Amino acid sequence: MTPRIRILATASAISAAATAGYFTARHSLRAELSTVRHAATHDPLTGICNRAGLTAAADTLIRTAHTAGRPVAVVLVDLVGFKKVNDTHGHDAGDHILATVAHRLTGIAGPAGIAARLGGDEFAVITTGPATRRDDAEPWLADWLTHIHTRLTTPVTYHARPLAVGATLGAALADPGHPATAWLHRADLAMYAARAHRRTTAVFTNTTNTPATTTADRPRDLARPTSPLAAAPTTRRAA
Repeated sequence: MTPRIRILATASAISAAATAGYFTARHSLRAELSTVRHAATHDPLTGICNRAGLTAAADTLIRTAHTAGRPVAVVLVDLVGFKKVNDTHGHDAGDHILATVAHRLTGIAGPAGIAARLGGDEFAVITTGPATRRDDAEPWLADWLTHIHTRLTTPVTYHARPLAVGATLGAALADPGHPATAWLHRADLAMYAARAHRRTTAVFTNTTNTPATTTADRPRDLARPTSPLAAAPTTRRAA
C-alpha cells in the first residue's frame, strides 16, 4: 500500500468512525430526551400520566371527540380510606392499591382516553362516550359513573388478603369551549358536592351549573371530614 493510499484509507476510517459516533450520540441524546419527557409527564409509581401529562393531552382529546360528535367525560377519583390502609398494612400495601387503581382506570379510559394520577390518592380519567347527542350524554355519564365506582371499589388482593377500596367520583361533560383545567375544576366541584351529600358520585350539569348527586350513600365514608369547598353552595359556577 502506497503512502497516499494509506493516508486516504486512514482518513476514510476516521471519517467513518466520526460519522458512526455522531449517529450513536444523536440516538443516545434522543433516547435521553425521550426518557426525560416521559418522566416529566408520567407518575413514577403507577406508570400512568401525571397532572402535566393529562393537561398536555386532554385538549386535543376533547377537541377531536367533539368534532366526531362524541361526549367527553372528565372524571376525578378520590380514594376513601387510603390512609387507613397505609397505617394498618404499610406503605407497600398502599402502593399496591395505587398501582391496581391505576391499572383499572387505564382499562376504563380505553385506548382513546387518558388515565392519570394527580397526586397522593387522587386520580383522573378523560375519555369519550357512545352517545352522539347532548341530551343522551348526561344520563350516560351518570350510569357510567356508577359502573366505574363498582369496578374501582372491588377489593384488592394483597398477600392473599382482600383490602377494601373506597372512592368518591365527580364528573363533568367537556367541550372545546374551555381548557381541560376548567373541566377538571368542575369535576372537582362535583366530587366535593358528592362528599358533602354523603354520596359516591356526582355529575356537574352544565345546564344548571349544579352538581346532581347519584347512587347510594357510602356508610364507610360518613365520618370522613369534608372540604370547606363542600360547604359552599352547589350552584357555584366553575371558573
